[in-house]
Amino acid sequence: MKGSFLLILLFQSVMSFAQQKIVAKIKVDSVDREFIVVKPSGAAPVGGYPVVFMFHGTSGDGEKFYNISGWKEKGEAEKFITIFPSSLAYCVLNEAGQKIYTTKWNCADLVENQCKDLNQDLKDDVKFVRKMVDTIKATFNVNPKKFFASGFSNGSVFTFKLAMDAPDIFEAVATASGPLLSLDSLKPAKTVRIWNTLGTDDPLFEDYLGVSPLPFGGDSILTYYNSLINRVLGCEGLSNNYNKFYSPITNTFVYQTPLAGNPNTIYMFTLMKGLTHEYPNGVNYPIVGADIFWNFFNKTLILENSDISTNSILKCYPNPSQNEIYLEFGSSVEGESVDIQVVDVFGKLVFSQKNINHHLFILKKESIGIGVFGVKCTIGNKVFSNKIIFN
Repeated sequence: MKGSFLLILLFQSVMSFAQQKIVAKIKVDSVDREFIVVKPSGAAPVGGYPVVFMFHGTSGDGEKFYNISGWKEKGEAEKFITIFPSSLAYCVLNEAGQKIYTTKWNCADLVENQCKDLNQDLKDDVKFVRKMVDTIKATFNVNPKKFFASGFSNGSVFTFKLAMDAPDIFEAVATASGPLLSLDSLKPAKTVRIWNTLGTDDPLFEDYLGVSPLPFGGDSILTYYNSLINRVLGCEGLSNNYNKFYSPITNTFVYQTPLAGNPNTIYMFTLMKGLTHEYPNGVNYPIVGADIFWNFFNKTLILENSDISTNSILKCYPNPSQNEIYLEFGSSVEGESVDIQVVDVFGKLVFSQKNINHHLFILKKESIGIGVFGVKCTIGNKVFSNKIIFN
């Protein structure tokens, strides 16, 4: 209920056509907790606003990632609410073993690195998230089935914790520069779609994994990162079978085969070439995390939990293939031209061909690349799609 929480509006635009920034406070366990809410302009979409939480890293706060993450801009463009919470500050040990006082989310990362001699009162940040969610639901017209979370560094570790401890809230999470740690690992009540990203030049992981830079290309990264991947797979009930997608700057492994008795879900791990310990935003790196993660949240990636499909109109064979894949169009397209589009896992167009006037078209790996792709064929006013794999 709205009366259950103290929601202080420190700033709010009075014009309904403008994006609104709201600085809010709620009391959790007798402590004031702060978060920024950004509501897009215009009316709520049918079914209510989707909601995306962005969790900052160590020493950061909500204001920092409100400014640099790109999520408020994406929220305005796609009409969803964005939330930028701030963590509390604690005494922790830095890499040199020195005591420092800094902001940090309460997850395994904090528990393992806190100044243990101080007997600090570590507040329950999952409880904070649940109260934020209740406040948002009571205040805005939101879609309860479309809550998502992203995090960076310590915020990434915390986002993994939310996937384990609060899967009733979040449909999907996307993390950058922080793994699922052992103390946060458990079998969640339900599975959550997860995308974990990492840069090859991230100094924290170079030290943690003992290699600099992290190896890019092929499957070599799995030599170092596989134990962290397997931890997620064990929690999510997925086998270690994967498909691969390579681009000049990304190397993505896609796991979506459930173990017996487990529900369908998806876990993706992407290594980004040349990225340091940063949340990719298009300025510090060519990829905008908010763009690709929103595609993942919004299920516009072509890696959903379906098998390679065929239908009577569009057949793709052999599939998977190491060289060529034939696209065969059914006889019902007689007299109509066909337009083809091929997109990669990020939704980026990698190939297109218009006005095809015959029943067979050949896609070549040298033109498309290695990995999983979506093929969309437009025939008249009808659209047909399939998933293809080049390996």
